[in-house]
Formats: sequence, structure tokens, C-alpha cells
Amino acid sequence: MDSPSTEIDRIVAVEVRRCVQPQQDPAWRFALGGIPRLDGLIATLRTASGLAGEGHVEAMAFYADDLTGSEAAIAVLRPALLGADPLRYAETRDRLDKALSGHEAVKAGIDSALHELAARTLRVPLHVLFGGARRQSVELQRILPLKDPPGMAADAIRLTGLGYRCLKVKVDGDADLAEARVRAVRESVGPAVRLSADANQSYTPKAGLRMIERIARHGVDLVEQPVPAADIAGLAFVSQRSPIAIEADEAIRSLRDIVTLIAEGACDSFNLKSSVLGGIGKVFIAAQICEAAGRAYRVGTAYGPRLIAAQCLHLAAALPSFHYPVEFAEFDHLLDDPFSGLEAVEGRLTLPQGVGSGLSQLSENA
Repeated sequence: MDSPSTEIDRIVAVEVRRCVQPQQDPAWRFALGGIPRLDGLIATLRTASGLAGEGHVEAMAFYADDLTGSEAAIAVLRPALLGADPLRYAETRDRLDKALSGHEAVKAGIDSALHELAARTLRVPLHVLFGGARRQSVELQRILPLKDPPGMAADAIRLTGLGYRCLKVKVDGDADLAEARVRAVRESVGPAVRLSADANQSYTPKAGLRMIERIARHGVDLVEQPVPAADIAGLAFVSQRSPIAIEADEAIRSLRDIVTLIAEGACDSFNLKSSVLGGIGKVFIAAQICEAAGRAYRVGTAYGPRLIAAQCLHLAAALPSFHYPVEFAEFDHLLDDPFSGLEAVEGRLTLPQGVGSGLSQLSENA
């Protein structure tokens, strides 16, 4: 039975502010188009005592609601949040799903805020909510956006000079250019740096397999989502014939998709993104599914301010395993970050100290 409501520090306010971050390089692009800036929202949940938890809502039109749509979705969800007990965040998530179907990027931001608020209520680091940290730091992978081969090679040299030892080469549907990009990057960084490639759904299964066979010669050890997201049979075709690991990315839109992909033997690895699955809580469940099935996985790109990177870092630190470096340092090329207290050092991120995600500006805001 609940204790009297006056003894529970309930959520009394849901605040939203825009978080628009220009790219350092406004020409940043991948196979689906350009991203001159990253649109997002910061959702803040406040309790009667003044405690606060914040989460980032990604509003990138390629995958989610735009800013206006995200704000409208939060308005619909607000009644399900007001009056909620911060320590019963799972129950609150159930109410969110009943109030509004879909809109997982919006729910992801709120889910992060709920976890942040619960950790701050308990005065513990965020990773404690997932069983505690198994590691204090994680190895990072950095993304090389689409450019001509010399431009991507130059980016690779700059990043390896900062200590990164794993890079992801973005490619598109031009297989000749894909190989030229990978070759240029490999020649620029030498054999010791791990390389993966990300096609972002650019190929048919047979064409994708041919491209993969070509870039594998240059030491690429993993390729993300070579075929359209809905083509599960095509993904399985490529995965079962590829000389290197195939990772599902856009094919994963829900926990049920993970179960389907496992049943179909459609991929070797699972890229589990908070903004797609509906939050770090859902990513934790997804990781348990992969663990139970004996499948490789990693927490997917934290694309936004340092806040979401830190929250994903706390989750990743608590997971039993993940097979590949993670993309938690993409904040490094985004301007106007409202949070501080997280920096990559020699290609790794270390858990911040303190309650919640441990970011200094978050504590100041709260």
C-alpha cells in the first residue's frame, strides 16, 4: 500500500526547452541526407521539493518527430507524469504508453529524465538503477561523415591523433566510392585502428553483399544496416553470406523486432538505440534479450548533448557485455551544449562522479 501522498515527493512540473545544436561542420551528412544541426528538446521533471531530472528528446526528422511534433507529444504525455512517484518510474512508463502510442524518441527523453530523477531522489549514480557499474570506462568509436576519400582520410588522421582507435566509415549506395573511402581511411591510419562501415540502408541484398566483400579486403570488421530496414529476409541473406559481421540498426524499431531478428538469424549484432527503443530502460531490457539469446549487441549512438551520452554511459557500464566500441562522443562536434562534465580522453569515456548522470551543469540546474 502506498504511504500517504504527502510523504511522496511527487512530480509537479514538466518543463520543456529547445536544444538546437549546430554542427561544427554544417556540411555533415550521411546516406539519408545532411544534418547541419541537431534539433532536440530538454525535458525536465520537477518534484514538489525541487529535485529535477532531465532528458534529451531527439527531434531529427529522419527518424523521429520534429521539434513542433515532439512538443505536442509531450503536451499529451504531461498528465501521465504529473503526480507520479519518482521511484515508480516503470509504472509511469506504462502510463505513458497507454496515453500515446509510438513517439519513441519523445518517450526516450522522458524515460531518461525519469531515471535521472529516480537516481537523484535516491542520491545514487544512475548506473545503480541498472544493477551497478561493471566497468568504469568504455572504449569509443567515432563516426566519419560522408566526404570525398581525402576528406574522410583527413578526419580519420585527426581523430586517431586524439587517441581514438575505432572509426566508423559512413558510405552510401555508390560501391566504388564506398571502397575508395574505406581504402583512403585505412591507408591514412594504418592496420592497428578498427574500422566499421555504415551503409544506412543504401543497398539491395546482392549489391550490399558485393560491396561488403570489397571493403572487407581493407580490414573492415563490421557493417551496419546494408539493406532497407523492412527487408528482414534481405538482411538475413547478407548476414549469412558476409565474410564479416552484419549489425542491425534501422531494422530495430521495437523490442519485438529484436526477437524477430533473432528468430530469423538476420544479423550478427544488434545496435540498441535509446531514441529508437523508447529510452535507456528499454535498452536495458533489449540487452537482456540479446544476452539470453547469446547474441552480440552494443548501446547505439548517443546523438545529442553530453547529457544523453552520460546517461547511456551509465547504462553501458552496468551491462554484462558489449562486443564493440560505442558511439558516445558525438557531442564533440555539436555546438551549444547546455551540459558539461564529460570529455573523451584517449578514445575512452570514464563514468562521471556524483548522483544521477553526474554532469556538473545538470546539478546546477537542479
